[in-house]
Amino acid sequence: MAENLLLAVFAIFIVGIAGQTIAGRLRVPSVVFYLIGGLLLGEVGLGVVSLETFGGEGGLTTVVGFAVAVIVFDGAFALRLDRIREAKTTSLRLVTFGAVVTLVGTAVTVHYLTGTEWTLSFVIGSLLVATGPTVVTPIVNSVTLREHVSSALETEGIINDVTAAIAA
Repeated sequence: MAENLLLAVFAIFIVGIAGQTIAGRLRVPSVVFYLIGGLLLGEVGLGVVSLETFGGEGGLTTVVGFAVAVIVFDGAFALRLDRIREAKTTSLRLVTFGAVVTLVGTAVTVHYLTGTEWTLSFVIGSLLVATGPTVVTPIVNSVTLREHVSSALETEGIINDVTAAIAA
C-alpha cells in the first residue's frame, strides 16, 4: 500500500512538472497536459493512480476535498480589487446572469440527454458553472486579450469557483 502511494505521488509530481514545462515551451495552457497526464496515470491509462491507491473511497475523498479547498481559496486570495474595478459591470453580469444561464442550461441538457433526475442534473450544472482560475488564468495568459476582457474573465473565474463549491 505505502509503495503504491509513494509511486503514485512521485508519478503525479513528475507528470505535473513535465506538463508544466512542455506547456510553457509550446505556449499552451498547462491544464491541457494535466488532463492528459491524469488520463495516462489513472485507471483508464497505466493504472498508477486508482481509488485503492489512496486507501479506498474514504481516503480519496479526503485528498480530493483538501485539494479542492486549497485550489478554491488560493484563487480567492489571488483576487485583486483593481482587476474587479476594471471590469465590474461585465464581471457582475458573468457571475450572475451568465452563471444562472449556464446552470439551468446544463441541468436541462443533462436531464433530457441522460434522463437523470432534476436534482442530480442541477448538482451537475452547479459543478460545471465553475470556470475556475486554475483553468481560466493560464488560458488568458496564453492568448492576447484586451485588459478589460482578461480582468472580467479572471474575476468571474475566481468568484464562480467559490460559488460553485458552496452550491454543490
